[in-house]
Amino acid sequence: MANLVVTPQYLQTLAATQTQAAATAASAGAASTNLKNEVWVSHGVISGASNTSFANAEAARRAAANSMNTTSSKLAAKLRTASSAYQGVDEQAGESLDKQIIER
Repeated sequence: MANLVVTPQYLQTLAATQTQAAATAASAGAASTNLKNEVWVSHGVISGASNTSFANAEAARRAAANSMNTTSSKLAAKLRTASSAYQGVDEQAGESLDKQIIER
């Protein structure tokens, strides 16, 4: 059986990566905001049929970005919680073992 090694610092690094991913997803979701109106202004009435598609695509992109942002943010929080919990338990277990050792 393989040994399990947990490094709280690595969990913090992973959490920071997820926080950055959440910010990037939020930024990507806002990248195409108001595309429908911009195409309407630049292309006029001829783009009317396309504007509906642009609006649907923009809504789908925003929904996906919001979902990715939420998921990454939740994962980052869970990784930070796991890091803190592991570190706390590790310290308590170490203190308990120190008390059990009989010096010669």
